[in-house]
Formats: sequence, structure tokens, C-alpha cells
Amino acid sequence: MNILLTNDDGITSERLLYLESVLKEYGDVYVVAPMFEQSAKSASLTIGEIKFEKYSEHKYAIYGTPVDCVTFGVHGLKVDFDLVVSGVNKGFNLGIDILYSGTLGACFQAQYFNIKSLAFSGDYKGYEIVKKELNKTLEYVFDKKMLSKNHTININFPMEKFEVSNGIVEVNRYLRRYEVKGEIKENVFVRKRDYNTVKAPEGTDAFAHDNGFTSITRVTI
Repeated sequence: MNILLTNDDGITSERLLYLESVLKEYGDVYVVAPMFEQSAKSASLTIGEIKFEKYSEHKYAIYGTPVDCVTFGVHGLKVDFDLVVSGVNKGFNLGIDILYSGTLGACFQAQYFNIKSLAFSGDYKGYEIVKKELNKTLEYVFDKKMLSKNHTININFPMEKFEVSNGIVEVNRYLRRYEVKGEIKENVFVRKRDYNTVKAPEGTDAFAHDNGFTSITRVTI
């Protein structure tokens, strides 16, 4: 299996390197990641030429977005990829954040190119749970034949405070609304956001997140 691995945190991300080492157990892995962090770039792309650095036949850094990375991998390297994997993101991708996420943007581009795709996200504070749960989560996805060209499998690992996952659950997205608190200081707009305290319903990604489960959602373009 030919696997294209990318992210939005950049080519030097420890989480990217860890995911690469695990994916090598499943196939031939090509890493194409942004030279610099591209968080919250969604599905943005570069118009015109895209510069890159070649580290090896299987590793490239792109001066562009996660979408650019997928486009370069598929149409630049001209490899027949069976799967595009994005992550492991430094921060969760739940609910509305999926629309803003560069991690998911890469997977949406894979969908557009008719390639199966898989996104991983975890706690910003660390990824010890990811190390404990990644292999069993991959096996779950493969055993249940969840991968499809028609949707992205979006996986969020639990918060680090849980130490271990309480299990893998297949759920729906939940639009948990948050309150934006903005303040202007001279010529700077400072934005903060606080989620409301309404309990997320069972069977949703937000509920799984709050209760220490590894969540799996199917996301389409």
C-alpha cells in the first residue's frame, strides 16, 4: 500500500515523525508536509508555482499549505497512492473546527482526487495517549473496512488527562457553539473563545471528547 503522509504542523513535527514510523508497518510511506506551520488554513491553496525541498525520495517539504502537499504528492511525485493520512494534529478537530482545519483540508483534497483519507488529531498538551492508542485504532479502522473514497475518517484521541482511552466510538459531529470575546487594543484585535456549558449529547464527537473516548467520524466534502 502506498501512503501519502502530511500534516498542518510542519515537516519537523514530532507527531508527524511518530506517525510515519507507525505507518511504515502498513505500507510504503511518502512524507510531504509544509515547511512551516499551516494550522487553520482549511482547504486553502497556493496559486501558481509551489517551491519545495527534497530530503529524500520519500520525504519533501513544501512552501505551501496542506492542500498543496497533497497536490504535489499526487500530481508531482506521480505515485498511485492508496491512502492519504494527515496528522497527528497538535489540537483536536471536532465540530465546527473541521471547517477551519488544515489537517482536514488535506484530506478533503484527497477526497477530491478520489483517494481514501484518514485524519488524526490529539491533545495540544501532549501525545502519550496517541502512542498508546494509535495502533489499535488503525487496526479498528482497517478491520471494519471503514476507509472510503467518498468520505474522510476523522479520528480524535482523548485528552491527556484521561491517560488512556475509554474505548473507540463511531459518532456524529456536534456543532458545539462557543462565545467569542473580542477586545481591541490599539491596532490589535484580541480574540478569545469559551465553549458554552451545555452538555453534548451522546453519540457525538464532543461527548466522546468530554468523556475520554477515541472518536471516529465520517466527513465528506
